[in-house]
Amino acid sequence: MNNSIQDILQRSRDGDHAEREQLIHQYRPFIIRTVSHVCKRQIGWNDDEASIGLIAFNESIDRYNPNHDKSFDNFAYMIIRNRLIDEFRKNGKISQTEHLMWESHDEFESTTHEISSSLEVYEREQSATDLAHELITYDEILQDYGILLEELEACSPTHRDTRERLIEIAKHFHEQPTLMAYLERTKHLPIKEMMPYVGVSKKTLERNRKYLIALILIFSCDEFIHIRSTVSFIGKGE
Repeated sequence: MNNSIQDILQRSRDGDHAEREQLIHQYRPFIIRTVSHVCKRQIGWNDDEASIGLIAFNESIDRYNPNHDKSFDNFAYMIIRNRLIDEFRKNGKISQTEHLMWESHDEFESTTHEISSSLEVYEREQSATDLAHELITYDEILQDYGILLEELEACSPTHRDTRERLIEIAKHFHEQPTLMAYLERTKHLPIKEMMPYVGVSKKTLERNRKYLIALILIFSCDEFIHIRSTVSFIGKGE
């Protein structure tokens, strides 16, 4: 488990309800798959067993100790499984002998790995969905500047050095309130004001106007987290 998850767990234990809710939301696929596996049938969120799983996962947040030789995923799986088995025994659904049969260590380790892998798949799918939503918003903003999303690849500079330099210019530009105000008001680059610091010719700026504006918009909008992560790869290769 990486440090960022440990930090989230600690903040959740310290009373940060938003962090706790976000963590529970992120782990919902893990929880429902764990409950379904333990129950040996498909479980839906309207089933009582799913509620027990959610309560148990909440408990695992509060009880997890990173110093113990167990990942958070394995610990959460163990707590959810034990709470469900306790419920089964209380309701007379399993015997003590059957209870002991659930204690196979090998099955426990392989199952948590399988469920954790499904969580990773979910996170990748969620990231792709978030990127798609960002691109829709980005496309709408670009159109205000007379730029179409689908034409950006065609207007991308051929040379890697030029692309990398334009990225640096865009990062600097979006940190200048006066320049940003001009761009937002006129939908054009203040090329004259940019010339003293850009390190490229006026012709280069004009030729790459659309590409540069597109980059500036990416860096100036806080919501474009996933799009910015792809920008870091622009200019690599060749």
